[in-house]
Amino acid sequence: MTKEAAKESKLNQPAVQPVLDGNKGAGSGKILGTVLTIISASAFALMAIFAKYAYKEDLNLPTILSLRFLIAALIMWVVVLAGRKNSWPGLKGVLAIMAVGGVSYGLQSSFFFGAVRLIPASIASILLYMYPVIVTVLSAWIFRERLTRYKILSLVISLVGLIMVVGMAFQGLNLKGVLFGLGAAVVYSLYLISSNRLLYDNDPVVMTTCIITAAAVVFNTAGRAKGNVVLPDTAMGWWSIAGIAVVSTVIAILTLFQGMKLVGPSRASIISAIEPVVTVAAAALLLGERISWLQIAGGLLVIAAVITLQLEREVPGKE
Repeated sequence: MTKEAAKESKLNQPAVQPVLDGNKGAGSGKILGTVLTIISASAFALMAIFAKYAYKEDLNLPTILSLRFLIAALIMWVVVLAGRKNSWPGLKGVLAIMAVGGVSYGLQSSFFFGAVRLIPASIASILLYMYPVIVTVLSAWIFRERLTRYKILSLVISLVGLIMVVGMAFQGLNLKGVLFGLGAAVVYSLYLISSNRLLYDNDPVVMTTCIITAAAVVFNTAGRAKGNVVLPDTAMGWWSIAGIAVVSTVIAILTLFQGMKLVGPSRASIISAIEPVVTVAAAALLLGERISWLQIAGGLLVIAAVITLQLEREVPGKE
């Protein structure tokens, strides 16, 4: 839940997923890396499901986000401080990534959880998964990156897929929820573009922890000031929060980074394409959600568009 090269959720989800230079392992290393990446993608995919359960327990958005980032930040700091090989960036780098990442990641999470509240979890996940294609468009516009045949093909496929997912079903979907879902994808794309160099130059686990901490401070400060953060009063409420914070944030992030070290970012991105598929399956099994075959086909096209982008990097001679 970074993620431009690694799925890349989702942090919500996302999750923060920077572009890394992974060393491609061989043999058992590749198998382990593949398994870890599948675990990561599945963990990110379950975030929307946990969020649905949280809403069923009458938890509001400020409470969900405040507790998610607070619990995740505490666990991540334990992991970081326990690590002996973590490289620490300078204060300037930490403040920069906390400012950029904390705000944008927090906003992206707000949009995504807002979408999950209003539309099916499966549709919200597919909309968020548009972000790799959006990154391609923004990179071409802002940085004048060349639009290759692979990229153009990916854009066409993704747009057709998006129309199939939401264009034919606006009568049955909440428009605000759809806009929230697309907004989450756009904000996450802007975050990836603006923070890519900071994440690339520093330890991703340390920097991600700083981002989660910044989001925790922002949401808990604002929530406490407004008095709209209310602790869950049911066991299911706490379980749903634990799922979001521990499974879909901490476990998802750590297994992603470990998987990328073993298989490399491009392969990790392709493997992570299972994320919306897992969300759709879990939503059907656990929430009873049903989407049309047309929407399923559209979702598969969105996934195909992401894979097409990554396949370009695998072609010899391509940069």
